[in-house]
Amino acid sequence: MAENLLADRYQLIKPLGEGGFAKTHLAINRQQGDAPCVVKHLTPAKSSPQFLETSRRLFKAEADVLHRLGNHNRIPTLRDAFEAEGEFYLVQEFIDGKSLSDIFKEQLYCTETQIIELLADVLPILDFIHQEQVIHRDIKPSNLMRRHTDGKLMLIDFGAVKEITTQFYTAGSEQFTVSIGTQGYSAPEQMSGRPRYSSDLYSLGMTVIRGLTGRSPTELPENPQTGELLWENVAPDVSPGLKVFLQRLTHISVYQRYSSANAALADLQHLDTLADPPAFDLPETALDPDPNPPQPTKRQWLSRAIAPMLIAAAVMLIRQLGGWVPLELIIYDEWVQRRPPLESDDRLLLVEITEADLKELKQSTLSDTIVSQAIQTLQNHDPRVIGLDLYRNMPQGEGQEALLNTLEAENIIAIRQLGTTASDAISAPSSVSPDQVGFNDFPIDSDGVVRRSLLLASTTNRPEAEVLYSLALRLALAYLEPLNILPLASEANSDVLELNGTSLAPLDSNFGGYRDVDDAGYQIMLQYRSANGVVPSLRLTHLLEGQFTDEMIRDRIVLIGTTAPSAKDIFYTPYSEVSDEDFLMPGVVLHAQATSQILSAVLDGHRLSWALPEAAEIGWILVWAIGGGWFGSAIKHPWLMGICLVGGGIILVAGSAIVFMANGWLPLMPASMAFVGSAIATALSRNYLPQQQGYSAISSTDVAPSLSVPK
Repeated sequence: MAENLLADRYQLIKPLGEGGFAKTHLAINRQQGDAPCVVKHLTPAKSSPQFLETSRRLFKAEADVLHRLGNHNRIPTLRDAFEAEGEFYLVQEFIDGKSLSDIFKEQLYCTETQIIELLADVLPILDFIHQEQVIHRDIKPSNLMRRHTDGKLMLIDFGAVKEITTQFYTAGSEQFTVSIGTQGYSAPEQMSGRPRYSSDLYSLGMTVIRGLTGRSPTELPENPQTGELLWENVAPDVSPGLKVFLQRLTHISVYQRYSSANAALADLQHLDTLADPPAFDLPETALDPDPNPPQPTKRQWLSRAIAPMLIAAAVMLIRQLGGWVPLELIIYDEWVQRRPPLESDDRLLLVEITEADLKELKQSTLSDTIVSQAIQTLQNHDPRVIGLDLYRNMPQGEGQEALLNTLEAENIIAIRQLGTTASDAISAPSSVSPDQVGFNDFPIDSDGVVRRSLLLASTTNRPEAEVLYSLALRLALAYLEPLNILPLASEANSDVLELNGTSLAPLDSNFGGYRDVDDAGYQIMLQYRSANGVVPSLRLTHLLEGQFTDEMIRDRIVLIGTTAPSAKDIFYTPYSEVSDEDFLMPGVVLHAQATSQILSAVLDGHRLSWALPEAAEIGWILVWAIGGGWFGSAIKHPWLMGICLVGGGIILVAGSAIVFMANGWLPLMPASMAFVGSAIATALSRNYLPQQQGYSAISSTDVAPSLSVPK
């Protein structure tokens, strides 16, 4: 092999960069007419067989992602990915162009027109990669390349590649959350190891601010109280619309930032309609008020009545547009975290596949032989039903025939994945009867958190489409069948599922704090028993070694699934935000939560989540708007007004908490804003209109009689 010739075809020409455990080279492909390309050389930190196997699996997964993204004409194509002598190589399309960092050096400041064109060029690329469920994680001037051939911007050097090298280094340790990015350009949540799609928008905003100000974000002053960069004084000629746009794009809070590239792109096309939020100035309080103030006129009473109605209308408009949803979800998660945990549900047993099990068995993915042995061991102790939360639509190692025979037992439920598109779907093993298959999909909210459970679904909207059952519902029905509890249509509503007289009513798109959420299928709110210890658990190797008792398995629902973080079958839950670490719940534990919820509702009388009807919720908001208006009209002392507002807020929060403890979801933000806003608006109208009335009185009674008309 010639010197520097990789895989018999890639000739390294010169190094382009180096950092961490990755080196980048300009190369040519000797087998394709010396076509230029970029070779990224990734070096694992260790050379042990287990470490290399983990590295190999991660490398393949990330290479698949980069290959998929390369279908976009503004992202370099992944030409090749291979392993040589225990080291890994990615070969990507060579982009002949100039990076924005070099352009910024040549042109210290960019015009507003250039900035808007840059944003319009890059936002569609971000929209594409986010729809592919990928976060770039390292957007900065040096990773945006202007192509010489057509002047278009290309997005290069994905943070996914950096994640490979970082995981190579940290695999096998206790650290699972690693921050990837560049100081100054990366969003705060990304630097703490929790990137979101909007993190890329923040980084793009910082790149744009670099072009506007001529300064790196780390060189700009920041607000000592909020931590936001004070870039506006450095670029005073920016139009108000673009200023507001960039403030939203780079807001420190993910809930105040644009939620998607598509939303940002929509506002970019209408910058002239964006404006700063209005500022409200309270009138000065007179030092010597009149001891006998005049009584309010009809006009004044009317204005004071209109103020609460206008505030209520504004609050409900924001509610209708979904403006309160992010805050409502934060509050919902807070209630979930504070709810007393339920004891472990001993009707279920979780046979978990941990990282330690994979190491002991020396397998990164369990072979069919091991899975078959585990199921046969369980069957010897008469479980009522076994749920296998592992994909087995394709052979895994040896033993597929034995596993397929094992799965033919009547008390086994296998899984399939519906996915969001046909290409995402994963089928169940062909030998398993459709009546013994449950899908393992969960609805995921816009902030990435699982709060709902999907019980029934179909793959099309046609009336004759097959109704598919979730894994949790299949397991619960199999457990309840020996008790002569069968699924029926509710007498009150034939569209509602009923078990043992308990109605499992589905939620709608405006349930509780949601607004226009995707309610496709048959969904209910997922009621978590606790963050940990949901059901008794048993490690897979302990099961195979016989380290258990017969009572742990007999007549129980047994779930088999992986809890190892390396499997990436993990989800954000309402408990994630309060955890010191990046707490993610394995998918098999979510299925245990959902199954236990159904059993608790049917057998233990636990009430499912409920919410007020739409009309009642609107009435609830109006009541608090009227109450706030009354306080604003009747109470004249500011300190007493403050006490009343605080007291009303406490009552609202306490009422919402009490309702939640009764498994209800009463939205807090609309009623709170209607109450406080109406009180302030009515107080303003009360203080302003008497002054205007006074001017009118002077004009009509004092001035007019003193005038004389000469003859």
